[in-house]
Amino acid sequence: MQLRDNGLRFSPITIVLHWVVVILLLSIIGLGIALSQSVDDAQKLEYSHLQNLLGTILFCISIYRFWARITSYHPLPLGTPNPVEVIASRSVAAALALAMVLLPLAAWLTKCAAGETVGLPGGWAIPAPFGPSVEAHHLFGILFKTGATAFLAGLALHIFGALKSHLILKNDALKRMLGKHVEL
Repeated sequence: MQLRDNGLRFSPITIVLHWVVVILLLSIIGLGIALSQSVDDAQKLEYSHLQNLLGTILFCISIYRFWARITSYHPLPLGTPNPVEVIASRSVAAALALAMVLLPLAAWLTKCAAGETVGLPGGWAIPAPFGPSVEAHHLFGILFKTGATAFLAGLALHIFGALKSHLILKNDALKRMLGKHVEL
């Protein structure tokens, strides 16, 4: 079994983790929406703890994904791509992988600087590396919002590229991301 990406295809690990990250992101966003709509404090706390747990899992997976992204060969693009598009898509992919490490970290540090406990289900909590600080809260809040905005822009480009490959170019990029063997 192929354990690392190579110039011809993604590894099964990369493919599975890509879709796990998609599911985690959608779940975290969904919990954020549920948190904003909930009026029951106990329900809000439960949603918050679950969101923190999913963010922690996402952070751990993303550390591996970023390491794998920068230490493995990225598969060649399908068809005859424009070199500028290849550079842009690879840059966006690397930036998204890095953002998936930095954003959960920035969210955690923002909560810690606000003096909030980052609770997990079962009464567990992630310890704070420092005490409350208005200045640090402001700084980490700005970093998180800036990073989240850049991440969403990169995610939009990634989705645009995936849709362009599937709907306009009609190549097998989606099949490749579903684990199918495709010809370059």
